[in-house]
Amino acid sequence: MRLFNPAQKETSILLKLAIPAMITQLSMTLVNIVDTMFIGRLGTLEIGASAVTGLIIFNITAVGDGFSTGMVATIARMIGEKDEKNASIFSTTGTIILVLLGLILTPVLLLGAPYIFSFMRLPLELLDKAWEYYSIFISFVPAIFAFIALSASFRARGDTKTPMLVGFGMNILNVILDWALIFGKLGFPVLGLRGAAFASGLSFLAGAVVLGFISIYSPNGLLKLKKSYTSFSHFVRIIKIGIPSMIERFAMSFSQLLVMAISVNPMGNIAIASFHIVMRLASLSFMPGFGFAIATASLTGQHLGASDPDGAERIMWIGTFYCGLVMAIISIIYFLFPEYLTSLFTSSIDIIVLTKVPLRIYALMVVFLAPAMVLRGGLQGAGDTAFTMKMMILSRFVIRLPLSWILAIKLGYGLSGVWFAMCFDFLIRGFLFIIYTKRGSWRTVKV
Repeated sequence: MRLFNPAQKETSILLKLAIPAMITQLSMTLVNIVDTMFIGRLGTLEIGASAVTGLIIFNITAVGDGFSTGMVATIARMIGEKDEKNASIFSTTGTIILVLLGLILTPVLLLGAPYIFSFMRLPLELLDKAWEYYSIFISFVPAIFAFIALSASFRARGDTKTPMLVGFGMNILNVILDWALIFGKLGFPVLGLRGAAFASGLSFLAGAVVLGFISIYSPNGLLKLKKSYTSFSHFVRIIKIGIPSMIERFAMSFSQLLVMAISVNPMGNIAIASFHIVMRLASLSFMPGFGFAIATASLTGQHLGASDPDGAERIMWIGTFYCGLVMAIISIIYFLFPEYLTSLFTSSIDIIVLTKVPLRIYALMVVFLAPAMVLRGGLQGAGDTAFTMKMMILSRFVIRLPLSWILAIKLGYGLSGVWFAMCFDFLIRGFLFIIYTKRGSWRTVKV
């Protein structure tokens, strides 16, 4: 039997889930991109402040994303087994725990800000601006965690359209709030950088409220706010899968924070702003990877729940193929038009010039992210999060972190060296995921 044939019915099913998932992820990313475009009109320090907060938020949401991986694997397996009640218990238990975790983390993160900024070796002139943005956005962490958990529940049962539509609404709200709060429109005072933080936070809060309402009252919703629909044993099963994924996501985000601290921040504010802009553009090209990974995780779990491991593996290879195709198209655009794309974020000639080569390096190697992201998603959907955790730790701390410092600082290649190190990480990780997926040990993982 051929495990991959683009004409098979799995392709149609996968694309129906992946395309809305891509649009959802794009919507969430656009919240940050729109912020950066507006903030870029305020100045270089403001861009750097949002970059720093964005990276810290990325580390924080890694905890929520990792936990939600356990939710996706368990809920999808129950859907495959046609066990709606246990799917609802996994969803309700996971959502409540994740929101409580957000409430606990928020004051800790606010009180710990001076230590976090010191650890990141922020330039002194950036500290006040960073706190101005950070102190507001961090207050919305419980809402962000709620949105992550509720989105995961919908995706796990194969509904990627509902999060997509809510994501559209979030972006419309964010654009309006950015314009109104940053520049003092519609009767609001001029809040500048603080306005951008409020706009993003309120958008996530609105998205969480809407998804929660749909989850409770929609026939497709899995959220049941009754004691009988929460269970410690279900929480343990989520954590069993979620802890390795949380460690993985934290390793991913923390290693990126270290890259900033030792390889990017010492170069100064212009380098920080440039790195942030390339990351924002890169985040757009991540969308096919996230979309296909989300769809692959859901369908892999459902196929394994239905005792169809061959179908699960077909889904993984089909997703990798189409993701690579979309990423290749994006890479051509990035390679041909780096100056124009950078100018969307800033009018600074220094930043535009500095960003050109790093963006082209990224464009040349982004296609290797397809297996690194999609096969990882499939393995997580299967519940094999231990392997994905090991691969992330290996690639980020053994390859990306030391190589970025050697190329950027020791050998003097600057941001180009940082981005080459990051892209080399993509290549190695993708190759290792291909080998492991072919071995097939993930087929027998219990959740």
